Amino acid sequence: MWLVLMALSAPKLPGQRVVRRYDTTMSTPVSSALLRASRASGTGLVTAGWGVVAIWFVATVTNAWSAGSSTAAAAQAISGAALLAFVLLHTLMLYRPAGAIAYVAIAGTVAFGLEACSIATGFPFGFYTHYGAGPRALGVPFTVVAAWVILGWVAWVLARVIVGECRSRRLSVVATPVVAALVVGGYDLVIDPLGSYVLHLYAYRSPSGALGVPLSNYVGWLITGWVLFQAFALVERRWRREPTAATRSALLMPAVIWFGLGLQVNLGLLRVGDATTTIQGKSVALADIYETCAEMTWFMMGLVVVISVVRLFSAETPAST
Repeated sequence: MWLVLMALSAPKLPGQRVVRRYDTTMSTPVSSALLRASRASGTGLVTAGWGVVAIWFVATVTNAWSAGSSTAAAAQAISGAALLAFVLLHTLMLYRPAGAIAYVAIAGTVAFGLEACSIATGFPFGFYTHYGAGPRALGVPFTVVAAWVILGWVAWVLARVIVGECRSRRLSVVATPVVAALVVGGYDLVIDPLGSYVLHLYAYRSPSGALGVPLSNYVGWLITGWVLFQAFALVERRWRREPTAATRSALLMPAVIWFGLGLQVNLGLLRVGDATTTIQGKSVALADIYETCAEMTWFMMGLVVVISVVRLFSAETPAST
């Protein structure tokens, strides 16, 4: 989560064209309802979304490549603002305003509630302390809640693309939250060693494992992610957009975001230098932590990106707007 946390807590410095209709069958690679929903926003909103994604991508790469400089600080601030703008725009591409508000409310409430519960009781993440800057409540920085909302949204859309359409709506309501929880948990598997031992944004009371992140932390991510996504899955269909003019282009944006988050870790490996940190009393080179985490991005995040892109482009979709 640290890439998003760092960005969010940065210092201040009319027409429709459709090729064909879709059958809602198991053979459809991507959910027909999802593709119809993506057409709802129209050319203007999709274009604005891609503009925000482009700004975020450039700022993210700049931040990683110029770490420690004033340029990096400015890029970090731009990256955080762009992520928030992306979620605002993208939720409205796929859902009516009430649905976008419902997602933010559910994600924010679940994330804050379980983060605060874990800080106080150790469930579900284990005991830990946040050291990030900014206002907080019950030990939970508001940037952490915002990061959950952002990462959760990207994971949710990726999961909807991957799961596609099911013959049984009940199966989709159950399967999509599980896949989304695994997607967002895979990101945490990559990021937490860096956030804790490189940037010192948080610390665990009982570190364990090769990189000092306890198993309970990852269990907590899966539980929190599943609760968040399952709660939204039970109500979100009523707010899905009806088809108008948008295309699979809108559904490709989260894959680009996911790729960019993984790329940032790999770029960090190129500039980490010879510094060391301490994990469970042992001196560990930061380069070793970065290398391990970079390798994990290839399989944990790269696989998600490839599958989602293949699912999108293996389906016959509406013509581009």
